Order: sequence, then C-alpha cells, then structure tokens
Amino acid sequence: MGDRRRRLADLLSETKDGDWGVDMPEEGHTRHYVIRGADFPSVRLGKLQSIPSRFLPDKTVWRRVLQANDILLETAGGTRDRPTGRSLLIKSETLNGLDAPVIGASFTRFLRADGALVHPRYLYWYLQYLYSIGRMYEYQVQHTGIARFQYTVFANAEEIPTPSPEQQRAIADVLGALDDKIAANERMAEAARQLALARFVGSLNNGTTISVSAAASMLIRGVTPNYVEGPGMTVLNQKCVRNQRVSLEQARLMAPLSNRLDRILQKNDVLVNSTGVGTLGRAARWTRESEATVDSHITIVRFNEAVADPVCAGFALLRLENEIEALAEGSTGQTELRRELLGSLILEVPTWSEQVRLGRELDELDAVERSKLEESKKLARTRDELLPLLMSGKLRVKDAEAVASGVL
Repeated sequence: MGDRRRRLADLLSETKDGDWGVDMPEEGHTRHYVIRGADFPSVRLGKLQSIPSRFLPDKTVWRRVLQANDILLETAGGTRDRPTGRSLLIKSETLNGLDAPVIGASFTRFLRADGALVHPRYLYWYLQYLYSIGRMYEYQVQHTGIARFQYTVFANAEEIPTPSPEQQRAIADVLGALDDKIAANERMAEAARQLALARFVGSLNNGTTISVSAAASMLIRGVTPNYVEGPGMTVLNQKCVRNQRVSLEQARLMAPLSNRLDRILQKNDVLVNSTGVGTLGRAARWTRESEATVDSHITIVRFNEAVADPVCAGFALLRLENEIEALAEGSTGQTELRRELLGSLILEVPTWSEQVRLGRELDELDAVERSKLEESKKLARTRDELLPLLMSGKLRVKDAEAVASGVL
C-alpha cells in the first residue's frame, strides 16, 4: 500500500495488560468474565461457554473492562507451531451475550484504537495479517518455560498503513462479512447437532438396550500405514477425531490397501480413539462417501444393519464417550482400549420400528451440520486468501467484494 504508515503505538487511545483475579468472592471484588488466549478461537465463532468468570478488585478492574471494537492481543503462551501474538476482536454481540463485564486475562493486553486515526476493525485485520505472514515470530522470546510476546518493542516498531477511512472500512467489511458468515454457519451446525441429539434422546422413553458387540458386525483396529507423499488413500489418526466430528486436516496419505479391505471406512462407521490419555475415548461417526481408512490407534465399529440402524446405534455410542474413556487400561502414556471392553458397553436405542424412521431424520440433520461446516471451510479459505492481497495492496477492494459475494 502507498498509504501513510503510523506506528501501532501512535494509533491507540489506550492499552493495558489483563488480570486474572481470584476464583472466589471477596470483599471489594466484583465478578467479571475473563477471556484467555485459549478462548480466542471459540469466542471468534460466537461460542462463549468456555469463558471463565473470576472476581476482580473494584479499585483497578474498571481500567480493564472491554468495550466493543477493542482488540485483545495474546502476550504469552504459544507453541512451537503456533507463536504467541494472536488477536481477537471484541464484538458487541460478545459483550451482550454475557451477564457480567468482560476483561482480558493476565497473558493478554487490550488495544483500543483511536477512531480518529484508524478504523478499529481494520486495525484488527491488519494484526491478523501480520500473524498470518509470521511477523509475530520476530517479537516472541522464550528463555525458559513459557513464550512471551515483546509488546512494547512490537508497538513501537510495527508501522501500520492507514489508507482513507472509507478504504479501511471497506476492507474490514469484506473480511468481516466472511468471518460473520463462518460464525453463523457454526451456530447453525451446532443447532442441527443439538436438535438431532434431542430427538434421539426423546426417542428412548420406550426404547431397548443392546451391547456394542451384539449390534456390531465389525469391531476392529485400523491399519499400520505405509505413508506416501504423492497420491494415495486418506488415513485418519487420533487427531482427526475431536468433539464428535471427523476432521481431515490432520489426515495423511498412505499406499492403497492390497488386503484388509474391510478396514476401508463405510458410511456410518463409528471411529473410537483407542490409545493415550486425553485422546482415548473420543469418538465420531464417519459420514462421508470418500475412500479412507484409519491407523491402528483407532477402532472401527461397524454396525449390523439387520440388528440395529447404524445411525441410531452410532448416536447411542457417541453418548458413551466418558464410559469409553473409563475403560482405559495400562500406565500413563501407554493406555489402551481393548475391543472386548468396548464391545461390552450397553447401547440405549429406540425400538426397531422407531430406529428406521429416526435414522433417516438424524441422517438429514447430520447432513445439514456437515454442509454448514464444509461451507465454512471454503469461506475461511477465501478470507485467508483475500487477507494478504488486500493488506499488501495487490487486490482492489472492489475486486475482493466481487470474490466475497460469490461465496456468501
């Protein structure tokens, strides 16, 4: 961009570190919600359930209370693959969705833009851009233990281009529209999931029970993959099974199977993580038609359609994640799930006549959830492709608006 550039420090009207407070009520303390760096991804999607509430001292907390369009900057944490320095835009919807004031946690810092100099949402997206191109690595230090972000150095070194206010707003609007649609899709996907679960649970009043082994036609671990770099078969690992969903982002490719063809996944198989503390017990239904298999750390549960509707039986098994985790055997770090124990679990399912009807309904709701999540992935790719092009001036806002309108 050939626009005037200003130091980040000069674009702010106020900035202050966060606080953590105490976990129990004390005299002179008031309850506040405290957003941590770990909460950034979910809050960005409008999910507020993970935000903890704490009690903060009245004499100082007022300086830290967040306002709409403030930006939270993560100043400590990070990992080898993910540097600290992530940012989160505080939206009015977030503040209105909580029943107490909100502050940032100790390892965050709020930035309040000077509206006369820069549009707050444009500044947020520029910080997102800096993070996406790896600039934040330059300001991260880690001598021992936790990685820390050198905010003062960053704020005085980074110069932010400031095009016209109209241009700033237009850039923020294009990128914000994509982000808002992604959040809306996430809410719709979650609503479809909760509706399906409610209808399944409601059908159990006059239901029956059956063991996993009696309902299953196959209960078996996956394969030992021969990984390849080029074309191959998709193979899932335990990182792919999380929150009762299957994600292919961590999947790899392997040489096509020449035997053990029964390990090729079929629609409505249930995948159960079967090794390791913290991962063992996570389960998800495989609902795709694409060819894939799983590695030997995952158990495939394939239900016998003549005995139980695979969709209903799958829903029943997902309700038992905690029970599956409790079946772990072995020492810490080497825990395993034996197939015999998994097979001994008892499933609560509707009557057979109800299963046939309900299975189709649940499958339709699952398709709604899946389509919304797939659409969000496409929107996120578009957003992430437009971000550097807009911020570097390589793409005109008008052209970006045309691209965005094609996917919204």
